[in-house]
Amino acid sequence: MTTPRVILTYVALGVVLWPVPLFNIVHVESAAVVAFVAFFVAGWAALTAFNRPVPLPVGHVLATQGGALLVPLVLLTVSLLWTPNCDYVRGAFFYGLFPGVTVVFAVAVAYALSGTGWRRQKAMLAVLGLGLAIVGPLYDLGLHPQFYTYNHVFGGVLGPIYDEELAIRPGLFAFRALTLLWAGLAYLVGRWLRGRAVHWSERFGPVVLMGLIGAAYVGAGTLGFNTPARVLQHELGGHHATEHFDIYYDPASVEPHVLQAIAQEHEYRYAWLEARLQMDGPDRVASYLYPDADTKAQLTGARTTSVAPVWLAQPQVHVLLDRYDATFGHELVHVFSRQFGLPVLNASWAVGLVEGTAVALEPPRGMPTPREQVSAALLSAEESAPRDVAAQVAARLQPLGFWTGRGAVSYTTMGAFVEFLIDRYGPERLRAVYAHADFESVYGQPLDSLAQAWAASMHAMPLIARDAEALVTRRFARPSLFEQRCPHYVPPYRRAYRSGQAALSRGDTAAAIEHVTAALDDRPRFAAAHRLLAHVRLARGAANGVIQQLDTLAHGDTPALAFSLGDAYVIAGQPAAARQQYLAVIDQVPSFQHETQAHVAHRWAVSDRPDVVRILVSGDSAAVKARRLHALPHRTPAVAAWAARQWMAAGRYDRASALWDTIPQPLAPDLPKRHHGILRRERLRWQAVSALGQGAHAQAIDWADQAARAFRAVGALNLSAAAEDLMHHAQWAQRQAGNSTAASTRMPSHTTP
Repeated sequence: MTTPRVILTYVALGVVLWPVPLFNIVHVESAAVVAFVAFFVAGWAALTAFNRPVPLPVGHVLATQGGALLVPLVLLTVSLLWTPNCDYVRGAFFYGLFPGVTVVFAVAVAYALSGTGWRRQKAMLAVLGLGLAIVGPLYDLGLHPQFYTYNHVFGGVLGPIYDEELAIRPGLFAFRALTLLWAGLAYLVGRWLRGRAVHWSERFGPVVLMGLIGAAYVGAGTLGFNTPARVLQHELGGHHATEHFDIYYDPASVEPHVLQAIAQEHEYRYAWLEARLQMDGPDRVASYLYPDADTKAQLTGARTTSVAPVWLAQPQVHVLLDRYDATFGHELVHVFSRQFGLPVLNASWAVGLVEGTAVALEPPRGMPTPREQVSAALLSAEESAPRDVAAQVAARLQPLGFWTGRGAVSYTTMGAFVEFLIDRYGPERLRAVYAHADFESVYGQPLDSLAQAWAASMHAMPLIARDAEALVTRRFARPSLFEQRCPHYVPPYRRAYRSGQAALSRGDTAAAIEHVTAALDDRPRFAAAHRLLAHVRLARGAANGVIQQLDTLAHGDTPALAFSLGDAYVIAGQPAAARQQYLAVIDQVPSFQHETQAHVAHRWAVSDRPDVVRILVSGDSAAVKARRLHALPHRTPAVAAWAARQWMAAGRYDRASALWDTIPQPLAPDLPKRHHGILRRERLRWQAVSALGQGAHAQAIDWADQAARAFRAVGALNLSAAAEDLMHHAQWAQRQAGNSTAASTRMPSHTTP
């Protein structure tokens, strides 16, 4: 390949990438694509140069091919005219790390090949490049619980597509250094083949380099090339075994009572899915709980995305500890569905079915269901919307159609469709259609007919949760990574805020204030930073400072700030102003966030007690708060209820249950009538949770049943379903405690609102 052809190839590549979102800017994705192409372009061009009658010097060829990389770089830079890139400098760094190093590798390999005198050298280089590009990821991702892969040809993939912030690990730089070691070895082999290895370093250099390369592969786990399961388990440090799970966690981040609750939830959700899918679950599942996003990113390459790599031999899930409630049930569905997926892959070729099944079978959490959300979206759309959304089902079955769309839309739409299939045709047919997505042979009708029937049912739903439309408006408007203005870019104020969070988790309030103040200097109206700063100040007793800070910021779209301002007013001795803030928050919070509403209403009930709120906002442990609250004089029902809730948070469910039994109703008799039922209904759920944690299963069943009926009475059917799920949990735990036979672990029939 001649230099003009190299230039033309790179020009074509740059122009092809221009209209492709995410790949049309100088960053890691485009760098990987350019590096892949550059391996073959530079390698073939180098073979042409080295096989000339008068071969060109290696340095000249390397400089020429390296210089040619400026062509796609310039073209991708030109795209700044229509596609902003807030992270150009780091993108340029990746460009040097990926295509730059790959060109050195390709030229060195070509130099070694050209010295052999073999025929079809270009074909050999192509086979080598494709082999490395394919075998490397298959080895990394197919045999290790990791979600990154580093590659000698295309550089690497740093993590899942849904992680907006890149996980840049030290292993990436060590691996690219290894690529250069291979390049050096290929160059010395080329010298030796040509009989030019005259210096002692050239003769013995290959031995030294092979020793270094071998040592690198032996220490691949330590260097960060791969993350074997044993490394994950060692780094997390904690292990807890249940009947079906091996739970790996960080002991410093999980208190014993929390671990016990998580372990029981694992087993309950396992039995729940067995009943919903009418099948036996896997023998053992590895469950990895990560203490924070940074730890998860460094160990697995996935920062915030929860994952279940179904293709690995060991069924497993990987979730962040603070997102456990929201994500574990979803990921466990993936673990179950691997049993009826394609061979080896253990999933469906139709991505929409993979994620739709997981969404459809998520545990009830009180929110509007996927079908309600899609129905709400259709109600505000044009008349043709049912036909349009039905057509989108087929598109979202394909990987490109699913991943390039907005995540909330893709997940919710496919979840609603699969939910429809399960409810109308049962789980057995879903299991049958899952692997190959051959709807006509399984359901007796084509996908289009099923999608039309589903869309019609969405449009005709007689009852929809009252906050479904607001939820859809917020979730469906969230842009995908392909639509974002500056993908992967984390602005300085967000980095400073995260540093403040980390400092506060370490107990370093001075550093937390310093970082959060820096964030606010850069973005004065950054609500999350104001909330964190107010939290620290309230813990220090600086109520007037919080009032001055938040008085002009706490308005309709920032309920968290209004809540903090209410706390500040209480401590400052202004109960009327505090109550005004609390009531505003209750009205702003969606009704499906019932526990949040109850939390605020409970704060309203002690708005005349600065001594209580000072304890609640302090940095003390939950157990210490409970003792201090219990010791207060003039303990009203609301104050006693706060003590019970703190005992719950501390895992002392026995003390919480005993205290709940002594607390009369109502907790807040003066609460406005329109909010009066909030605390009454939530108290039933709190009592059920306390009884379940204590092991008083009969009481837990009774309280949860009362909560379910109370929610149903006011039309909160999704909250009622969540309370019923809590009741089923207590029933399951009761049977587990009373019997050890397999029959005792069978679940009650599932109830949907």
